[in-house]
Amino acid sequence: MNRVKWRSMRVGFACAAALTSTLALTGSSLAATHASSHAAKSAKDLKIYYIDVEGGASTLYVTPQGHTLLIDTGWPAGMGGPKLGPNDPQPKPTPSSAQRIAAQLKTLGLKKIDYLLMSHYHIDHLGGALELMKLEPIGTFIDHGPNREMPRPNATPQQLANSTQANYEKYLAAIADKPHIVMAPGQTLKIDDLSLTAVNADGKVIDHPLDPSAGPGAQCDKATSNDNTGGEENVRSVGVVMTWGRARVMALADTVWNVENRLVCPTNLIGKIDLMLIDNHGTSNANSPTLLNSVAPSVVVFDNGPTKGADGAVLHEINNSPSVRGVWQLHFATRSPEDNTAPDHIVNVLGDDPIDPLIIDVNKSGTVTVVNPRNGYSQSYKQADKGPAANEPSSTH
Repeated sequence: MNRVKWRSMRVGFACAAALTSTLALTGSSLAATHASSHAAKSAKDLKIYYIDVEGGASTLYVTPQGHTLLIDTGWPAGMGGPKLGPNDPQPKPTPSSAQRIAAQLKTLGLKKIDYLLMSHYHIDHLGGALELMKLEPIGTFIDHGPNREMPRPNATPQQLANSTQANYEKYLAAIADKPHIVMAPGQTLKIDDLSLTAVNADGKVIDHPLDPSAGPGAQCDKATSNDNTGGEENVRSVGVVMTWGRARVMALADTVWNVENRLVCPTNLIGKIDLMLIDNHGTSNANSPTLLNSVAPSVVVFDNGPTKGADGAVLHEINNSPSVRGVWQLHFATRSPEDNTAPDHIVNVLGDDPIDPLIIDVNKSGTVTVVNPRNGYSQSYKQADKGPAANEPSSTH
């Protein structure tokens, strides 16, 4: 795997400063150029776009036939981004999460979202949904059913207005006359050759292994618990495993530690994974070693923000996992500078943020190719590769 650490903060900040002036001018054009050229080179592959919604979550899946699945919609307008201190300069105006999603669709020449899967109802996942519905046609809505996270009894009027329940009620009203699927564990959705199975939803997990040959989970006798959920809706997240030919992709949204362990202990209900979107943005109340060692992902993506997710403990665990051969981040994590992955594997660095996505190609052979549009760097990971040869980069600048 690529375990190169960004150990020198001096080098990191120097790189960021040097890039600042050029990123502001070329970020958007680079993203569009690489997205279009990459699509032309791999017309038969599944395309995945991890959209930068500043520490929220929004991932677009596109089949060769042009059919689309969007999982989550990021923040509402005016929210997201790094937390500012009293003396920090105010950031420049930036597009909302919904506008960023719409821009990605336009770049790809896509006219609609066929399926929108709302993994759960926290504002960094659900927040952009209402604006996005005004910007783009959406075919079918998928979620886990009723919100399970209620406001505190002593909540203020402002807290009630901004609560998960209030945002869920607005979402429910907006989709009242739309096609709607409540997805339960074990339920499968087919989009062309992409097969998507819910492995957990509404706090429940599947009752049979997706891969019967997977056997028991890894070191279940040493599994620990973690009761820090970050809110009941995290527990209720819809987590999915997708297959594309031989390739297997796992996206468990904000599924937390104890639910993760139920998915792999005593029986590994998931099996081995080629590509994993890190759980809960890479926070330490998720991504249990038991889960990671059981599903043994080859490539891991952090949908983190500059100051959200990508906790040092999780980065360290992933960077030292024997199965992981590629670690990629949407942002440089300022709270854990020494544990960040290699600079070429980080899409948005310190300085002016070009809000580039991370682009991934999944071939039916199981090969996963990751492209960083900031600098054109790409790397492929073949499913059958073992050892150092799997890390040989293929890069273009």
